[in-house]
Amino acid sequence: MYAKPNPSTVAAILSAASALVVAAVANAQAPTPVRTESVSIERVQEHRRVTGSLQAVARSSVPSQESGQVLTVSTDEGMRVAEGDIIAQLDDRRLKSQLEETLARIARTESELVERESELEFAEFERLRLTNLREGHEASERELKVATTDFGAAQARVEAAKRAILEGQHQAELLRIRIDDMTVRAPFDARVVKRHVDPGEWLEPGEPIVTLVSTGAIEARLEVPERFADPVVQYADQIFADVIGVGQTVPSTGLRIIPDVDPQARSFSVILTLDNPDGLMSPGMSVVAWIPTGEEAEQLTVPKAAVTRNGKDAYVYRTQNKDGKTTAARTPVTVLFNWAGRAIVESDELKNGDKVIVEGNERLMPGATLAQAEED
Repeated sequence: MYAKPNPSTVAAILSAASALVVAAVANAQAPTPVRTESVSIERVQEHRRVTGSLQAVARSSVPSQESGQVLTVSTDEGMRVAEGDIIAQLDDRRLKSQLEETLARIARTESELVERESELEFAEFERLRLTNLREGHEASERELKVATTDFGAAQARVEAAKRAILEGQHQAELLRIRIDDMTVRAPFDARVVKRHVDPGEWLEPGEPIVTLVSTGAIEARLEVPERFADPVVQYADQIFADVIGVGQTVPSTGLRIIPDVDPQARSFSVILTLDNPDGLMSPGMSVVAWIPTGEEAEQLTVPKAAVTRNGKDAYVYRTQNKDGKTTAARTPVTVLFNWAGRAIVESDELKNGDKVIVEGNERLMPGATLAQAEED
């Protein structure tokens, strides 16, 4: 009779056989070319992951300030415009006609003013003449009174003409402003995201023509748990934001904390200003950021590219010398947070100065033979 195999013995045999097969396959493969970088100990701050989204620094539905028919729309959705560029032109013929009428009225009043000033000059002459005659008892009191009244009336007519000219000038200036408003211009550097009107339509004041979102710098609105309020105020001078849609890590150039906690989410907003020179980042894109929540301390760091994941587990491949060959050792790590292109990790198997693989680690197998590793 044969003895019944012990299950633990069978499992051990199968595990050993699998390891031998893996090692044999690894040894049979040609050395894998990889690039490595060093594990290092650096002074870094503890950070915590938060999420958010991008938003435009400025967003505006540019309205018409006057009523009128749309003659042309010079922009379309997706187009870029610079501050001052023409967006649309409204029919301004009626306003121009009113301006010409106002200017003609001003010119006529200016001619009348010359006449009124001549009348005033004569009235003043008569008043002075009769005043002198009255002192010599050569003119009656009534004659002097009439001359004084005529002088006052002449002064009033001159002042009325001057006020009429000033009023006309103000009306002309207002008409010039209204005519200028019939040419609708971009209020800032932007991209058109929506067009609301077409040529031939009639607009009333306040109706939108296009919707613009600003170009250049962009903002990231982060939702931060309220328990981090004090550390953010103390330590958040600069925050690095990972913009998922473009695969970039961007440092903030400005930071604002909004002191208003959402009573349901128990979070508050932090708004970062990010440079966007190539215009790839757009409002609405998802953002992951790491906010500082503690003081600086020495931590073990590896390049972010060295970290690979299998579900929830994270690991790196470090190089090791075995039997005269350089092989890959799969090493578990716990990622605490990311900082400036590096992952801050905890690991019982990594130490300062170890070499970890940053390129060529996507399909490596434990124990794979490596070509001569080159450090960047």
